[in-house]
Amino acid sequence: MDLTEWTSRLEIVSAGYAEVYAVNRSPEWLLLKLTEELGELSQAWLASSGQGRNRDKTPEQLESAVAAECADVVAMALLFARNVGVDIGQALTDKWLPWEDYHRQRHDSGTAVPPVPLDANARL
Repeated sequence: MDLTEWTSRLEIVSAGYAEVYAVNRSPEWLLLKLTEELGELSQAWLASSGQGRNRDKTPEQLESAVAAECADVVAMALLFARNVGVDIGQALTDKWLPWEDYHRQRHDSGTAVPPVPLDANARL
């Protein structure tokens, strides 16, 4: 399933949630939900990795919680992007994929020209 189809299906669930709980899914609300879900993912990861309280959950439950929170973060990011008119597929292509060839060439030949100049912190 591609990102557009995923987002359309997530939209159905999110719209239903908003109807059931009388929520106005404004861009601000979606962004705050994304932030909330990222906090929940952080909490789940800390517990799963032994850096936080496990709340009497089994390792399997902790691992499942990390996966569920990852899903929530991705879902809210996709819904936010859709709500504010971002074509996420195009945005990912524009932002990330110019670097794909660079890193492949750098890995294969040891040298490559980056799509934009690297800053002074680059170790190459």
